Amino acid sequence: MKAILNDLLAEQSLVDSLVDNLTEQQWQEVIKPMGLQEEVPGLWTIKDEIIHIALFDEAAGKLILGEAESLGDANPPGTHDEFYRCPEKRNMSKAEVLSWWRQVRTKLNWALYNSDPKARIPWAPNLPMSARSLASARLMELWAHSTDIYDHLKIPVKVAERIVHTLFLSWQARPNSYRIHGVEMPDTPIYLELILPSGQIWSKGTAGAQQYIKGKAEDWAMVAIRRRNWLDTDLVVVGDEAKRYASFVQTYAGKADEAPPRQRMR
Repeated sequence: MKAILNDLLAEQSLVDSLVDNLTEQQWQEVIKPMGLQEEVPGLWTIKDEIIHIALFDEAAGKLILGEAESLGDANPPGTHDEFYRCPEKRNMSKAEVLSWWRQVRTKLNWALYNSDPKARIPWAPNLPMSARSLASARLMELWAHSTDIYDHLKIPVKVAERIVHTLFLSWQARPNSYRIHGVEMPDTPIYLELILPSGQIWSKGTAGAQQYIKGKAEDWAMVAIRRRNWLDTDLVVVGDEAKRYASFVQTYAGKADEAPPRQRMR
């Protein structure tokens, strides 16, 4: 747990520094998903991204400390709209949003530090998580939303060795990814082999399997957080089942999200 928390704190500090240096005007800029040429209803601003992270960091802290019994209690109806934005916080200034996020994430980090890593935390409906996995999930979601900001600002996405937490969730959440797409997960062996920023290999599954996914950890992580189409990456995906897994892998709970539209031909 301490190792995960060190990584979570590092990612929080990195994103905090990124957005703290932006102007109030930049905080209000609308982020268009990759490939989208015009604005459509429900698009988020940079402020929305950070508010969303803070809202769920606050909820996670409440759940770990027993201040709420479910995510619905921690984030009651009206807390967010149909696009998962938080209307009641959108009038806050940059300084106010950052102050709130720093407070709630400090409470979350303290709660995680003092929790049993194996304690079951009620998160998404019917999907309780261990405190350890919830810590990884908070890091993953922060990195996912920060990639939206990096992409919008046309800054290369920051990728560190702690991306392993997102990779871990991409594999752990595989059964749920199939379930939310209405597909029964087969027993077909799959091998996932990824190169970390350090050059080390991270792998899961059956080594030597005929169905496999290989490539850079950053590419797979971007696919798993639904920010890239695997066909736009340099991943090597072999086998029909491996391709299906790559097409709807999703690290986070909730409804099935479509993969981003394909941007290039292979």
